[in-house]
Amino acid sequence: MNIETGIYLLIAIMCWGLGAVFDKLTLRYLDAVSAFYGRALMMILFFVILIATGFSRTLNALKNNPKSVIYLSLSVIVTMLGVFTYLKAMSFEEASKIVPLSSIYPLVTFIIAVLFLGESFTPAKLIGTLLIISGIYFISK
Repeated sequence: MNIETGIYLLIAIMCWGLGAVFDKLTLRYLDAVSAFYGRALMMILFFVILIATGFSRTLNALKNNPKSVIYLSLSVIVTMLGVFTYLKAMSFEEASKIVPLSSIYPLVTFIIAVLFLGESFTPAKLIGTLLIISGIYFISK
């Protein structure tokens, strides 16, 4: 992994970690359904600015790659469903339990990537994924 990839990954990890803290703080004031719709509203407001700045480039890319519209739509749908169910779970339990447990999704990605995306299966990838999940399990205890 090169340094640029590592920096972006570190920023993503920090943002997701902070995002969970802000989710839990939000749930002190809003129920999970209101938090979900509030998140969607905030995303719309922020994304309007982003879309306005890169609209023509994105529109051209989507026109040239029609399948990307389907995959982007499915990505948004499953991600939003994940966010909704994550917020519901977070509203019932401590963030220090829900966040690690919800982070076992690499197992799902690993299985689907190998079975359907044609990515290589290696024992090292499997062992690494299982070790991460084991660690997450023990942290959440």
